[in-house]
Amino acid sequence: MENRKKLLTAGFLTLIAAGIGFAVRAGLLDIWSRQYGFTMTELGQITGGGLLGFGLVILFAGLLFDFVGYKTLLILALVCHAVSAVMLFSATPVFNADGKDAVYNIMFWSAFIFAVGNGICEAVINPLTAAIYPEQKTHYLNILHAGWPAGLVLGGLIVFLKGSVGWEILLATYLIPTAMYGFISFKETFPKTSAQEGTISYGGMFTTLIGPFFVILLIAHACVGYVELGTDSWINKITGGILSSAFLGTALFIYTSLLMTGLRFFAGPIVHKISSLGLLLISAIVGAAGLYLISIGDSVPFMFFAATV
Repeated sequence: MENRKKLLTAGFLTLIAAGIGFAVRAGLLDIWSRQYGFTMTELGQITGGGLLGFGLVILFAGLLFDFVGYKTLLILALVCHAVSAVMLFSATPVFNADGKDAVYNIMFWSAFIFAVGNGICEAVINPLTAAIYPEQKTHYLNILHAGWPAGLVLGGLIVFLKGSVGWEILLATYLIPTAMYGFISFKETFPKTSAQEGTISYGGMFTTLIGPFFVILLIAHACVGYVELGTDSWINKITGGILSSAFLGTALFIYTSLLMTGLRFFAGPIVHKISSLGLLLISAIVGAAGLYLISIGDSVPFMFFAATV
Protein backbone atom coordinates (compact mmCIF):
# COMPACT_ATOMS: atom_id res chain seq x y z
CA MET A 1 0.00 0.00 0.00
CA GLU A 2 1.20 3.51 -0.83
CA ASN A 3 0.16 4.84 2.58
CA ARG A 4 1.64 2.04 4.67
CA LYS A 5 4.21 4.34 6.29
CA LYS A 6 1.38 6.54 7.53
CA LEU A 7 -0.50 3.52 8.87
CA LEU A 8 2.66 2.28 10.61
CA THR A 9 3.08 5.77 12.09
CA ALA A 10 -0.48 5.64 13.42
CA GLY A 11 0.25 2.32 15.10
CA PHE A 12 3.50 3.70 16.53
CA LEU A 13 1.61 6.69 17.94
CA THR A 14 -0.96 4.48 19.68
CA LEU A 15 1.87 2.84 21.62
CA ILE A 16 3.46 6.20 22.44
CA ALA A 17 0.10 7.32 23.85
CA ALA A 18 -0.15 4.12 25.89
CA GLY A 19 3.43 4.47 27.15
CA ILE A 20 3.00 8.11 28.18
CA GLY A 21 -0.24 7.38 30.03
CA PHE A 22 1.25 4.35 31.77
CA ALA A 23 4.53 6.02 32.82
CA VAL A 24 2.95 9.26 34.02
CA ARG A 25 0.30 7.40 36.03
CA ALA A 26 3.05 5.37 37.72
CA GLY A 27 4.83 8.59 38.62
CA LEU A 28 1.74 10.24 40.11
CA LEU A 29 0.87 7.66 42.78
CA ASP A 30 2.50 9.64 45.58
CA ILE A 31 0.53 12.77 44.62
CA TRP A 32 -2.75 10.84 44.56
CA SER A 33 -1.95 9.35 47.94
CA ARG A 34 -1.43 12.79 49.49
CA GLN A 35 -4.21 14.63 47.66
CA TYR A 36 -7.01 12.08 47.97
CA GLY A 37 -5.87 9.93 50.90
CA PHE A 38 -5.55 6.69 48.92
CA THR A 39 -3.82 3.75 50.57
CA MET A 40 -1.18 1.75 48.71
CA THR A 41 -3.76 -1.01 48.23
CA GLU A 42 -6.22 1.40 46.63
CA LEU A 43 -3.51 2.78 44.36
CA GLY A 44 -2.65 -0.78 43.40
CA GLN A 45 -6.28 -1.42 42.51
CA ILE A 46 -6.36 1.72 40.34
CA THR A 47 -3.19 0.74 38.48
CA GLY A 48 -4.57 -2.80 38.21
CA GLY A 49 -7.67 -1.41 36.53
CA GLY A 50 -5.31 0.12 34.00
CA LEU A 51 -4.10 -3.38 33.10
CA LEU A 52 -7.29 -5.44 33.47
CA GLY A 53 -9.12 -3.70 30.63
CA PHE A 54 -6.07 -4.06 28.40
CA GLY A 55 -5.81 -7.83 28.73
CA LEU A 56 -9.51 -8.56 28.38
CA VAL A 57 -10.10 -6.32 25.37
CA ILE A 58 -7.20 -7.69 23.33
CA LEU A 59 -8.96 -11.07 23.35
CA PHE A 60 -12.32 -9.73 22.23
CA ALA A 61 -11.08 -7.01 19.87
CA GLY A 62 -8.93 -9.60 18.13
CA LEU A 63 -12.12 -11.44 17.23
CA LEU A 64 -13.97 -8.26 16.25
CA PHE A 65 -11.58 -6.57 13.85
CA ASP A 66 -12.30 -9.06 11.06
CA PHE A 67 -15.94 -7.98 11.20
CA VAL A 68 -15.64 -4.22 11.66
CA GLY A 69 -12.19 -3.49 10.22
CA TYR A 70 -9.09 -1.68 11.41
CA LYS A 71 -10.34 1.90 10.97
CA THR A 72 -13.51 1.52 13.04
CA LEU A 73 -11.66 -0.03 15.97
CA LEU A 74 -8.95 2.64 15.99
CA ILE A 75 -11.63 5.35 16.08
CA LEU A 76 -13.28 3.49 18.97
CA ALA A 77 -9.91 3.46 20.75
CA LEU A 78 -9.68 7.22 20.20
CA VAL A 79 -13.07 7.64 21.90
CA CYS A 80 -11.91 5.54 24.88
CA HIS A 81 -8.76 7.61 25.30
CA ALA A 82 -10.72 10.86 25.13
CA VAL A 83 -13.37 9.69 27.63
CA SER A 84 -10.63 8.61 30.03
CA ALA A 85 -9.10 12.09 29.90
CA VAL A 86 -12.46 13.77 30.57
CA MET A 87 -12.91 11.57 33.62
CA LEU A 88 -9.45 12.52 34.88
CA PHE A 89 -10.23 16.23 34.66
CA SER A 90 -13.32 15.67 36.82
CA ALA A 91 -11.43 13.88 39.61
CA THR A 92 -10.71 16.85 41.90
CA PRO A 93 -14.20 18.44 41.57
CA VAL A 94 -15.73 15.03 42.32
CA PHE A 95 -13.46 14.65 45.36
CA ASN A 96 -14.42 18.10 46.66
CA ALA A 97 -18.13 17.33 46.20
CA ASP A 98 -18.41 13.66 47.17
CA GLY A 99 -15.17 12.57 48.82
CA LYS A 100 -12.61 9.81 48.49
CA ASP A 101 -14.83 6.88 47.48
CA ALA A 102 -16.33 8.79 44.56
CA VAL A 103 -12.96 9.90 43.22
CA TYR A 104 -11.62 6.36 43.63
CA ASN A 105 -14.33 5.15 41.25
CA ILE A 106 -13.49 7.94 38.81
CA MET A 107 -9.79 7.06 38.87
CA PHE A 108 -10.35 3.31 38.58
CA TRP A 109 -12.75 3.50 35.66
CA SER A 110 -10.69 6.16 33.92
CA ALA A 111 -7.68 3.83 34.09
CA PHE A 112 -9.83 0.91 32.96
CA ILE A 113 -11.25 2.78 29.95
CA PHE A 114 -7.77 4.03 29.03
CA ALA A 115 -6.60 0.42 29.09
CA VAL A 116 -9.56 -0.63 26.93
CA GLY A 117 -8.41 1.90 24.34
CA ASN A 118 -4.87 0.51 24.58
CA GLY A 119 -6.16 -3.05 24.19
CA ILE A 120 -8.17 -2.15 21.11
CA CYS A 121 -5.10 -0.48 19.58
CA GLU A 122 -2.93 -3.49 20.35
CA ALA A 123 -5.44 -5.85 18.75
CA VAL A 124 -5.42 -3.74 15.58
CA ILE A 125 -1.85 -2.57 15.04
CA ASN A 126 -0.14 -5.98 15.12
CA PRO A 127 -2.16 -7.64 12.32
CA LEU A 128 -2.28 -4.31 10.48
CA THR A 129 1.51 -4.05 10.44
CA ALA A 130 1.84 -7.68 9.33
CA ALA A 131 -0.67 -6.99 6.54
CA ILE A 132 1.02 -3.87 5.17
CA TYR A 133 4.56 -5.29 5.45
CA PRO A 134 4.08 -8.97 4.53
CA GLU A 135 7.65 -9.27 3.26
CA GLN A 136 9.27 -7.95 6.49
CA LYS A 137 6.78 -8.68 9.25
CA THR A 138 9.25 -9.32 12.07
CA HIS A 139 11.36 -6.23 11.36
CA TYR A 140 8.44 -3.82 11.19
CA LEU A 141 6.62 -5.36 14.16
CA ASN A 142 9.76 -4.68 16.20
CA ILE A 143 9.92 -1.10 14.93
CA LEU A 144 6.21 -0.71 15.72
CA HIS A 145 6.70 -1.83 19.31
CA ALA A 146 9.55 0.59 19.85
CA GLY A 147 6.67 3.04 20.31
CA TRP A 148 5.90 1.57 23.75
CA PRO A 149 9.29 2.25 25.39
CA ALA A 150 9.50 5.56 23.51
CA GLY A 151 6.25 6.52 25.22
CA LEU A 152 7.69 5.38 28.56
CA VAL A 153 10.69 7.67 28.01
CA LEU A 154 8.47 10.65 27.24
CA GLY A 155 6.21 9.83 30.18
CA GLY A 156 9.21 9.54 32.50
CA LEU A 157 10.45 12.96 31.40
CA ILE A 158 6.97 14.43 31.91
CA VAL A 159 6.94 13.08 35.48
CA PHE A 160 9.85 15.40 36.31
CA LEU A 161 7.37 18.30 35.93
CA LYS A 162 5.11 17.13 38.74
CA GLY A 163 4.74 19.70 41.45
CA SER A 164 5.10 22.56 39.01
CA VAL A 165 2.17 21.58 36.74
CA GLY A 166 -1.19 20.11 37.70
CA TRP A 167 -1.17 16.30 37.57
CA GLU A 168 -4.25 16.27 35.33
CA ILE A 169 -2.37 18.19 32.65
CA LEU A 170 0.65 15.91 32.95
CA LEU A 171 -1.39 12.76 32.51
CA ALA A 172 -3.49 14.23 29.71
CA THR A 173 -0.36 14.73 27.59
CA TYR A 174 -1.10 11.33 26.08
CA LEU A 175 -3.89 13.09 24.17
CA ILE A 176 -1.28 14.64 21.86
CA PRO A 177 -0.25 11.34 20.19
CA THR A 178 -3.88 10.23 20.52
CA ALA A 179 -5.04 13.18 18.39
CA MET A 180 -2.30 12.40 15.86
CA TYR A 181 -3.20 8.72 15.40
CA GLY A 182 -6.87 9.72 15.32
CA PHE A 183 -6.23 12.17 12.48
CA ILE A 184 -4.42 9.49 10.45
CA SER A 185 -7.16 6.95 11.20
CA PHE A 186 -9.92 9.23 9.92
CA LYS A 187 -8.00 10.32 6.84
CA GLU A 188 -6.32 7.16 5.54
CA THR A 189 -7.62 4.06 3.78
CA PHE A 190 -6.98 0.77 5.56
CA PRO A 191 -6.47 -2.65 3.97
CA LYS A 192 -8.86 -5.55 4.40
CA THR A 193 -8.02 -8.18 6.99
CA SER A 194 -6.84 -11.64 5.93
CA ALA A 195 -10.22 -13.11 6.84
CA GLN A 196 -12.06 -10.42 4.85
CA GLU A 197 -9.91 -11.19 1.81
CA GLY A 198 -10.52 -14.91 2.27
CA THR A 199 -6.81 -15.79 2.50
CA ILE A 200 -7.35 -17.50 5.86
CA SER A 201 -10.42 -19.07 7.47
CA TYR A 202 -11.67 -18.64 11.01
CA GLY A 203 -11.35 -22.38 11.44
CA GLY A 204 -7.68 -22.18 10.48
CA MET A 205 -7.07 -19.36 12.93
CA PHE A 206 -8.69 -21.20 15.84
CA THR A 207 -6.81 -24.39 14.99
CA THR A 208 -3.56 -22.44 15.41
CA LEU A 209 -4.88 -20.82 18.56
CA ILE A 210 -5.35 -24.10 20.42
CA GLY A 211 -2.02 -25.60 19.31
CA PRO A 212 0.27 -26.59 22.23
CA PHE A 213 3.16 -24.36 21.14
CA PHE A 214 0.90 -21.31 20.93
CA VAL A 215 -0.49 -22.05 24.41
CA ILE A 216 3.06 -22.27 25.80
CA LEU A 217 3.93 -18.90 24.25
CA LEU A 218 0.69 -17.42 25.61
CA ILE A 219 1.49 -18.51 29.17
CA ALA A 220 5.11 -17.34 28.87
CA HIS A 221 4.00 -13.97 27.56
CA ALA A 222 1.51 -13.61 30.41
CA CYS A 223 4.38 -14.15 32.87
CA VAL A 224 6.52 -11.57 31.07
CA GLY A 225 3.63 -9.12 31.10
CA TYR A 226 3.12 -9.68 34.82
CA VAL A 227 6.78 -8.94 35.52
CA GLU A 228 7.01 -5.97 33.17
CA LEU A 229 3.70 -4.16 33.52
CA GLY A 230 2.92 -5.11 37.12
CA THR A 231 6.36 -4.03 38.31
CA ASP A 232 6.54 -0.94 36.10
CA SER A 233 3.28 0.30 37.63
CA TRP A 234 5.26 0.80 40.85
CA ILE A 235 8.68 1.40 39.29
CA ASN A 236 9.21 4.88 40.76
CA LYS A 237 8.52 3.62 44.26
CA ILE A 238 10.59 0.44 43.83
CA THR A 239 13.70 1.94 42.23
CA GLY A 240 13.34 5.14 44.25
CA GLY A 241 13.42 3.05 47.43
CA ILE A 242 16.46 1.05 46.29
CA LEU A 243 18.38 4.13 45.18
CA SER A 244 17.06 6.32 48.03
CA SER A 245 16.00 8.94 45.49
CA ALA A 246 12.80 9.32 43.48
CA PHE A 247 14.77 11.36 40.93
CA LEU A 248 17.30 8.55 40.39
CA GLY A 249 14.47 6.01 40.26
CA THR A 250 12.78 7.91 37.45
CA ALA A 251 16.12 8.42 35.69
CA LEU A 252 16.77 4.66 35.80
CA PHE A 253 13.31 4.00 34.36
CA ILE A 254 13.95 6.46 31.50
CA TYR A 255 17.39 4.97 30.83
CA THR A 256 16.13 1.38 30.56
CA SER A 257 13.24 2.49 28.36
CA LEU A 258 15.70 4.23 26.04
CA LEU A 259 17.69 1.01 25.77
CA MET A 260 14.53 -0.91 24.90
CA THR A 261 13.56 1.67 22.27
CA GLY A 262 16.91 1.50 20.53
CA LEU A 263 17.21 -2.29 20.58
CA ARG A 264 13.77 -2.81 19.07
CA PHE A 265 14.87 -0.97 15.94
CA PHE A 266 17.67 -3.51 15.47
CA ALA A 267 15.95 -6.71 16.60
CA GLY A 268 14.71 -7.62 13.10
CA PRO A 269 18.12 -8.34 11.54
CA ILE A 270 19.15 -10.29 14.66
CA VAL A 271 16.05 -12.48 14.43
CA HIS A 272 16.82 -13.30 10.80
CA LYS A 273 20.29 -14.52 11.80
CA ILE A 274 19.49 -16.58 14.90
CA SER A 275 15.69 -17.16 14.59
CA SER A 276 12.86 -15.94 16.82
CA LEU A 277 13.30 -18.80 19.30
CA GLY A 278 17.04 -18.20 19.45
CA LEU A 279 16.51 -14.55 20.33
CA LEU A 280 13.89 -15.52 22.94
CA LEU A 281 16.35 -17.95 24.56
CA ILE A 282 19.21 -15.46 24.66
CA SER A 283 16.92 -12.72 25.97
CA ALA A 284 15.57 -15.02 28.70
CA ILE A 285 19.08 -15.91 29.91
CA VAL A 286 20.32 -12.31 29.87
CA GLY A 287 17.08 -11.04 31.42
CA ALA A 288 17.26 -13.57 34.27
CA ALA A 289 20.87 -12.58 34.96
CA GLY A 290 19.89 -8.90 35.00
CA LEU A 291 17.02 -9.48 37.42
CA TYR A 292 19.33 -11.37 39.78
CA LEU A 293 21.90 -8.56 39.64
CA ILE A 294 19.19 -6.00 40.43
CA SER A 295 18.13 -8.05 43.46
CA ILE A 296 21.63 -7.81 44.98
CA GLY A 297 22.37 -4.23 43.92
CA ASP A 298 23.38 -1.81 46.67
CA SER A 299 24.83 1.20 44.82
CA VAL A 300 23.77 3.58 42.06
CA PRO A 301 26.46 2.58 39.51
CA PHE A 302 25.82 -1.13 40.08
CA MET A 303 22.06 -0.69 39.73
CA PHE A 304 22.49 1.06 36.39
CA PHE A 305 24.82 -1.75 35.29
CA ALA A 306 22.32 -4.41 36.43
CA ALA A 307 19.43 -2.60 34.73
CA THR A 308 21.47 -2.46 31.52
CA VAL A 309 21.90 -6.24 31.62
